[in-house]
Amino acid sequence: MSQRINYFWRLAMTAVCFFCFGGLGLMLSLTLFPLLKIIPASDKQARSQFYVHIIFKCFVTMMQYLGVLSVSVSKGYKLQQSPGSLVIANHPSLIDVVLLIALLPKTSCIVKQSLWRNPCMSLIISAAGYIKNGADPETVLSECQNSFNKGASLIVFPEGTRTTPGQQLQMQRGAANIALRCAVDVLPVTIRVTPSTLTKSEPWYSIPASKPHFSLDIGDLINTGDICVATEGDSRNARTITRYLQQHFYKELNCQ
Repeated sequence: MSQRINYFWRLAMTAVCFFCFGGLGLMLSLTLFPLLKIIPASDKQARSQFYVHIIFKCFVTMMQYLGVLSVSVSKGYKLQQSPGSLVIANHPSLIDVVLLIALLPKTSCIVKQSLWRNPCMSLIISAAGYIKNGADPETVLSECQNSFNKGASLIVFPEGTRTTPGQQLQMQRGAANIALRCAVDVLPVTIRVTPSTLTKSEPWYSIPASKPHFSLDIGDLINTGDICVATEGDSRNARTITRYLQQHFYKELNCQ
């Protein structure tokens, strides 16, 4: 009986969290973030990124307090020791980016185009200077470089979409190209979810029988210059970096 009560409580609180996320996002898109774009500041985007960080941190705390999920972070100090790095992570669930931004007060990310048309998120994304996925590759790289020049980290999911349960990670070369062209170090973050939830094509109400636990393990900073071969071109080096990163996550997730 207690397990059934816990299940229905988590189902109800999951609905509350989704409603709060959408409703709060719409309210802030119409109030706070338009004001932040108007009020003078030395770096408006960094200020907006900090507010998004605080909001997401509060949201993650709320989800934990309501018993929807639990979160643990291993070696989180590495995030603070590596500002301005390319933060890459596997992508098992819908809220991975929320968890990461909640840990990073000054960060940008590459956002899929559909969110730019989302009334709950579009103005927030614009104010924070997040980068539109699907734009011209040179434009994306230029915006990534501008973000790094300001000292911000950049979150990228090399898979490009959420991992399909039961399938191996299939990483694209976008993250490697950013690391090469912008000459930045890579900070890998391994995300594990037990039991699995909010996966690709899974509706929000399909919650697991027990409370899911999200663990984020921050890896060692990777100097891509140590991986690349000076005599090789960017295309081949990008493949080398992508293969290296894929092997890293295979090892971390015990997928080998």
